[in-house]
Amino acid sequence: MLNDWFYSHSSWTVMFAVCSVIVGLSLAGLYGFNRLVDPEKREPDTSMVGLSYALAGGIYAIVISFVAVGVYESLDKADGIASAEANSLNAIMFDSAGLPADSALNLRRTVHGYIDVVTKKEWPSQQAFHMEDSNFEAGWALARQLSDEIVRFQPATQGQETVKAELLGDVTELFSERHERILAAGEHLPDAIWQAMIFGLLLIAVYVYLFGPHSFKMHMAVTGLTMFTIGLVFSLIIAMDYPFRGDVSVDDEAYTSTAELGDALFGSSTSADHTQR
Repeated sequence: MLNDWFYSHSSWTVMFAVCSVIVGLSLAGLYGFNRLVDPEKREPDTSMVGLSYALAGGIYAIVISFVAVGVYESLDKADGIASAEANSLNAIMFDSAGLPADSALNLRRTVHGYIDVVTKKEWPSQQAFHMEDSNFEAGWALARQLSDEIVRFQPATQGQETVKAELLGDVTELFSERHERILAAGEHLPDAIWQAMIFGLLLIAVYVYLFGPHSFKMHMAVTGLTMFTIGLVFSLIIAMDYPFRGDVSVDDEAYTSTAELGDALFGSSTSADHTQR
C-alpha cells in the first residue's frame, strides 16, 4: 500500500512527505528526550558522544551511499536491458529486408504487434508492479510467433540463408533480453536492507539527542538538518528502487522509436495492416 502511494505521486511530493515525517518525528523525539534527560547533565560528555557519533555516522553514511549507488546501477542496468530488447526488434526489422516481400512484411507486422503489447499492456503493468505471468503472456506469444515465422521460412538462395541465420540470432537475443527485462522489473531492495537503514536512522537520532548543547534551539536546528539530509537520501533511494516505477524510471521510448523508425523506413502500412488483422 505504501509503495503504491510512493510511485503514484511525483518525486517532489514523495521527497517532501519523507523528509517531513523523518524531521518531524526526530524533533518530537528530541523534545521528549530533553524533558526526560536534563541537557546540563549531558553537556560534560558531549566530546565523548561526538567521537562516537562521528564513527557511527560515518559508517551509516557509507552504508546508505552504497545502497544509493546500488539502486542507481540497477536502474541503469534496467535501462540498458530495455534498450537492448528494442535494438533486437530493430535488428529484426532491418534484417527482414533480405527476405521476400511478403515474408518481410509479415515479420514487421509481428514486430509492431509486439511493440504495441509491450508499450500498451506490459509497461503499465510494470509501472503498477502487477507482475503476474498473465500480464506478459501476450508478449511471449508474439515473441514465439516471431520465432516460428523465421524458423518456417525456407531460404531459396544462399543470401536468404545468411539472412535467416541473422534473424534467428536476433530473435534469440530478443527472448533473452525480454526475460531479463521482466526479471529487472520485479527487482527492488530487500526488506532487510530497509529495516537496517531505518534502524541505523534511529541510532543516529539517539546519538544526536545525547549531545548537551547550550542552546536548545541550536540542538533542534542541527537535529532537523541532519535528519533532513538523511531524508533526502532516503527519497532518492525510494525514487530509484523500482526501475520501472515512478518519475525516475525506465520509459518505453526505445520501443516507440523503433516502431516510428520502422514506419519511416518501410512504410506506415506495416503497423496499420497489423491493426486490421
